[in-house]
Amino acid sequence: MKVMISGMNGTVAPVLASTLVAAGHTVIPWDRALVPTDNRGAITDFIRSENPGWFFHLANGSPAWAEAVAEICVKKNIRFLFTSSVSVFSASQQGPFTIEHQPQPDDDYGKYKLECETRIFAVNSKALVVRLGWQIGKAPGGNQMVDYLDRTFRSQGHLVASTNWYQACSFLEDTAVSLMSVMEAFPAGLYHLDGNPGLNFHEIVSGLNRRLGNPWKVVPADSPVQNNLLLDERVRVIPITRQFLDNQGK
Repeated sequence: MKVMISGMNGTVAPVLASTLVAAGHTVIPWDRALVPTDNRGAITDFIRSENPGWFFHLANGSPAWAEAVAEICVKKNIRFLFTSSVSVFSASQQGPFTIEHQPQPDDDYGKYKLECETRIFAVNSKALVVRLGWQIGKAPGGNQMVDYLDRTFRSQGHLVASTNWYQACSFLEDTAVSLMSVMEAFPAGLYHLDGNPGLNFHEIVSGLNRRLGNPWKVVPADSPVQNNLLLDERVRVIPITRQFLDNQGK
């Protein structure tokens, strides 16, 4: 099946594309240099010419772009999936969050993602929106947790990690597999995708540190006190602890 993907210069999309290709799908990347995101005619022509079975919208861009693609897809009977974020919930809200919790974003990124969700569902009743947590790579590089931690350690000489912060997160490869499973079997609607089975941030950072050969000095802290976990029993995600255990040969 043909799958169109936006965001191929980002974090999740390239890993998702590789996962889809390995499963036998054909991936059509969105190239903004060739298809402007603010030109409705160009957007329509590109989608019509490729005629994919699915469109995965993973790129950051204007809410108007997300709305336009979602509307075009439903008119052409193309299934549409948008990846949102745990950031739609504010720091003042305490999880774990189910899809029934009402988001109250307090930063620009969270407000942007929530606006995209709202616009998409307004024009496409068949859309799927999947909220993700912080993504984890297997080495420094890219916009993901391990890179952030490594850069912070190099600039500060240590990492402060709260034992009272429960952060939604998953390894990139596991996120990609779960997104493909949603594509293959799930109906329209809102979903949460989280691979953290309940570890606090200090436990996560310590596990990643061991996995990388203990290059960081990790210091426990009491704050922030926050629970950002995402709950959704419908979406199966390999728990992040599997990666820690596998690295220890267990």
